[in-house]
Amino acid sequence: MTLIRSIYRITVLLLCCTLLVMCSDSPTTVIIIPNNDDKPTYTIMYYAVGGATLDEAIEESVERAEKIAATNVRMTGCIKWTKGYVSGLSNGEGEVIRFVSQGKSETEIEKIGDNNWAMSEPEHIAEFLEWSREVAPADHYILVVAGHGNGWSPSADGTRGTLRDTDLGQYTTIEELCEGIERGCTTFRMIQMISCSANAMEYITPLSQYADYILASSHISVMLSSELAFLKNELKDIKSDVDFEKSLSHYLNDINSDIKSNEAAKSETLDFILTECKSFAALNEAIADFTKALVEVYESEDKDVITTLEESIAKAYYLSQEALIPEEEERRAYTYDIVDIARCAAKGCEALAEYAEAIERRAEEARVKHCIRNLPAEVSEVYYGVTLTNAEKWTERGYEAAGYEQTLFNRETQWAEFLKRNNAEIRY
Repeated sequence: MTLIRSIYRITVLLLCCTLLVMCSDSPTTVIIIPNNDDKPTYTIMYYAVGGATLDEAIEESVERAEKIAATNVRMTGCIKWTKGYVSGLSNGEGEVIRFVSQGKSETEIEKIGDNNWAMSEPEHIAEFLEWSREVAPADHYILVVAGHGNGWSPSADGTRGTLRDTDLGQYTTIEELCEGIERGCTTFRMIQMISCSANAMEYITPLSQYADYILASSHISVMLSSELAFLKNELKDIKSDVDFEKSLSHYLNDINSDIKSNEAAKSETLDFILTECKSFAALNEAIADFTKALVEVYESEDKDVITTLEESIAKAYYLSQEALIPEEEERRAYTYDIVDIARCAAKGCEALAEYAEAIERRAEEARVKHCIRNLPAEVSEVYYGVTLTNAEKWTERGYEAAGYEQTLFNRETQWAEFLKRNNAEIRY
């Protein structure tokens, strides 16, 4: 990345001076409006936090994207480097930088914070979005959020979010991310979450308010240095909504092809799920009906039926088992697939079959494109992760105290009412 430090306000002031023309024959001030033909179709906003091996991948990702010539695609970024990471863009102190790339060779970079800067602050997220729209206005915006993350879990280390900041020891919760987007007054053509376990009902439900599409993973997510370049390359020739969906399909194929040559990733269980947000509300409605029916089974107090039901639920597929570290049991997020849970429940209780079928049908409608690799033999599909815990773990882990019932997903589905009654001995 070419390092050209410049001050944006001075640039704007100089531009305004050139546009202000005083007519000599009249006291009227004439302001020449710039030609908007150069306004790009897309601006990619890249919001990333390093950590472990991510710093190098983040830097290489930006550098590769900048090499793609695309006059109709610009890119802005806000990156926090890990303390100790030294490169052409990082001095090793864990600073925060932001940049704007205008689709040409030059890139403007400035430092905006030190190691104490919290990327999780909604105000900081909003400021970045507003600044991006100011310096790189476009017809459409795409937000890419990149960093370590996990599913919704109220464990001791606060794991229930994305953008893990190893220096500050904190995550960005989905509520903080959504508040930042709300305050930044930006809606997106797509939000991509390059973060483990982000394709979960607890995350996609609130994010779907702000985007047309969401791309995320239910299992672990491998950060490829090629992703931004692939995305920019696919966006540069889009001319219609039909082209956009086709380009996203090509984008997933590009990622999948790259993984095949990635030694660290090719043997992992991976998935990339593209969600059409306008179809997501119907899925939550189906889950709400399913939850109500589940609770009615428990309230019937028919022990035989409940025992058979819970034995079936216990067979649900744990989404992140390949990534588990045995000695870090407290970080397990109890994330399972909502369609798989519904199927298992229907096998244990026939009365739930129609509700399970509705969930699968609605999930299929929302999941418009997917790429799934290396699933265990007993699992055929992956749709959306969701918290599955039993009543004992609900109390032990403090789900209620951690605010699960206040999540938008639970408010729309009452999923917690099932979790508080469930006694299935789930695998993890």
